[in-house]
Amino acid sequence: MEVNAASATFIYVHGAGNKPPESDLKRAWDADLFGRDMGERTRMVYYADLLHDHPAAIAADECSAGGALGVLVSDAFAETASLEDAEARETFGKMAPEGQEFALALAIGVAARAASTTGPAPAEGARPAAEGVAELLPLPAPLRRFLLRQLLRHLIPDANGYFFTSAKDRIKERLRSALRAANGPVVVVSHSLGTIVAYDVLSETAFARREVPLFITLGSPLGYTEIQDVVTRPLKTPAPVRLWANFADPFDLVTLDTTLADDFRAGSKPIADMTVDNPAPNHHASCGYLRSRHVRKAVAGAPV
Repeated sequence: MEVNAASATFIYVHGAGNKPPESDLKRAWDADLFGRDMGERTRMVYYADLLHDHPAAIAADECSAGGALGVLVSDAFAETASLEDAEARETFGKMAPEGQEFALALAIGVAARAASTTGPAPAEGARPAAEGVAELLPLPAPLRRFLLRQLLRHLIPDANGYFFTSAKDRIKERLRSALRAANGPVVVVSHSLGTIVAYDVLSETAFARREVPLFITLGSPLGYTEIQDVVTRPLKTPAPVRLWANFADPFDLVTLDTTLADDFRAGSKPIADMTVDNPAPNHHASCGYLRSRHVRKAVAGAPV
């Protein structure tokens, strides 16, 4: 038997970073995953308002040329007033959109390759790896430093807000409420920091009997040891989840460890890890994952 959009409630849990208003974000996810507005069949667990003072403006499509730049770079340039980044702002502003997209994609791609390369530990007094990566990028030094700094800091502020502030339980309560309100089976589709929120809540005893035929994680940082140290333990597939499908792009900095099955092995229910190509310039945008044919195929049916 299969569960489809007509018989299951799809609950979305968005990732880190400020977001546009809830209704706009839900419609965007509907369009990316299903190609149309799904109405009441899908629900967005929205928590950006608990971590940010005001909703973000409705952003350009992060998967379009230059779209991710508006989210990861343009806003950051506007908020950064230091003299150190003045040259970077000027240089970046003079680039054509396709040049800006190339610069961002190249920075992330090289950083990802460098971070995933194994080798001996750096000698005492050696420069940090990020500095070595920066030297490889064919861009002005201030721009290289700026891009890498933004990449490496993308997840941290909201993760800190979730793990170490009073917002944590309020964020989790948003998902608890959505799970309690849904009738019948529930498919949970989560991205980035949202995969952590979803994992923690689905692991709660109160939802052990909840019918969750499919739990999808997109661009999840759950593979990092530092994250595993502060999420629900033991590390295992949550009790109500029949199948956990994890999707990761190997050049997504948030999910450099693309597999979770080797860490979340407790219990008899395996995790299906799949490497996918996220076409967004930053390799992490939710739109890129949601539009993947592999993700769409996964949500089309789940065993119950």
